[in-house]
Amino acid sequence: MTRMPALEDLIQEDELPVGATLLNGQYEITQQLRRGGFGITYVARNSLDRAFVIKECFPTDMCRRVAGIVEPVDTRFDRALNAVRRQFVLEARRMAKLEHPNIVGVHQVFEENNTAYMALDLVAGDDLIDLAETHPERLTPAFVSSILEQMLRALTYTHSHAVLHRDISPDNILVDDQGHVTLIDFGAASEPAGISENGKSRMIAVKDGYSPHEFYTPGAEHDFSSDLYALGATLFRIISGETAPDCQTRLRAVAMGHSDPLVPLAGNAPAFDARLLETIDRAMQITQADRFRSADAWRAALEGTGSSTPARTTPVPTDPMLETRISELVTQINTEIEPALRAEAEAKSAPEETETVPVTRTVVDIFGNPIDDVDAWLQEQEQQAMTSAPLVEAAEAPAPEPQEQVQQAPRKSLLGKIVSRCMSSKTT
Repeated sequence: MTRMPALEDLIQEDELPVGATLLNGQYEITQQLRRGGFGITYVARNSLDRAFVIKECFPTDMCRRVAGIVEPVDTRFDRALNAVRRQFVLEARRMAKLEHPNIVGVHQVFEENNTAYMALDLVAGDDLIDLAETHPERLTPAFVSSILEQMLRALTYTHSHAVLHRDISPDNILVDDQGHVTLIDFGAASEPAGISENGKSRMIAVKDGYSPHEFYTPGAEHDFSSDLYALGATLFRIISGETAPDCQTRLRAVAMGHSDPLVPLAGNAPAFDARLLETIDRAMQITQADRFRSADAWRAALEGTGSSTPARTTPVPTDPMLETRISELVTQINTEIEPALRAEAEAKSAPEETETVPVTRTVVDIFGNPIDDVDAWLQEQEQQAMTSAPLVEAAEAPAPEPQEQVQQAPRKSLLGKIVSRCMSSKTT
């Protein structure tokens, strides 16, 4: 009874106070927003009096603040805390390269107080949880469809840059008064495999009801369908008003032969388009192979150009008599064709006897006359060239230059080259 206020006081002390400055006075904290499992967010103004969101790397279970400095609660967490901080900086730099109207912009990342910070856009609007509680009348079918379309565009962009968000939930989706959607909080983002550069698993914030089952298993593969599952679970919460059963509970129930405790939306929300509900149900399939493989595939299913029905994972019941008859037919056919197949296999394995057929080669001169003895014909042409060349030179050039004499040599061997080419072409 007396320990609770002390714990609350400790939590309050962990947050930077209003008026605290960062980066040599460039940012001044003006408001404390919220804290999550891996960070604390604030509103701050920079030296140009522009408002930003400052997110501080602060994994609650590992660290505390002492005189403004973040340190591990136990020396055993020292290495883990350093790893989380490095991941935070890496993901902030990756997110700074993404520019999309439905994704929060990252402007700066820096290290201070033995931790790391990132400066993000201050996005106006309410998250989907607040919106459902304060303005439920806004959650019309058309509004939900608009949220889905904008989120699919955002995920198409991030996935095309090999970035998984891995923390999609109603509190990380902001909607302004005009219905514009912004996806925030990429602190758990990573590449599709969910594995860091050194091959070790990254830490992520698992949220029951929104995280797919692979997020619960260290070293499990994360892919684009993991983000789509979380998006489906977010829309499930908005449409049904209830948080979906966590995926581990669903997985255990199905593995034990029980029915999936998740009640599908299709057929249970008549105010919404049936195709929209079917696509959400498919996105929330337990196994990754049964979900949409990309945001574009989800969009195609909404447009009617792709299937919104998950692949069947259970066998279709059949007639026992029909199965028996099929088995009898297969046995009968195998018995009849087995001798023929064996004979064919023996014929293929037997060595083939080939008969060598002599190839007849015919060589002709440039006038098409056949040449029976090629060697004799070549000698005759060479002799004619040697005897006729001086006569031509005497008639055309009484004093031949050395260059002209050099030019005559190719003419003497040209006929030989022609014949060689004829022989090679006829042979092939």
